[in-house]
Amino acid sequence: MILIGLVGVAATLGVWLMHGQNIYSKDKIQTIVKTKNEIFGTEEEHIEWRDGFLLGLDYAVPVAGVCLLVAGVGAWKLRRERAVQA
Repeated sequence: MILIGLVGVAATLGVWLMHGQNIYSKDKIQTIVKTKNEIFGTEEEHIEWRDGFLLGLDYAVPVAGVCLLVAGVGAWKLRRERAVQA
């Protein structure tokens, strides 16, 4: 259980780091699209939102907390078993 909890914390931290270290989770991703106006010869920028998910701390911290709780319970059970055997 200890190993599962620690791997869960590391995985959650890794995903959060790869998703851009956001504080809040995002369900849409901003994309800037540049188009050229053929009539005037200028370039225009439009913001488009596409569906996607970026993990933020609002979900990562509770998941990591549960994983730490699992690791703590595992460590407590292991310590208790060793105390009973001795």
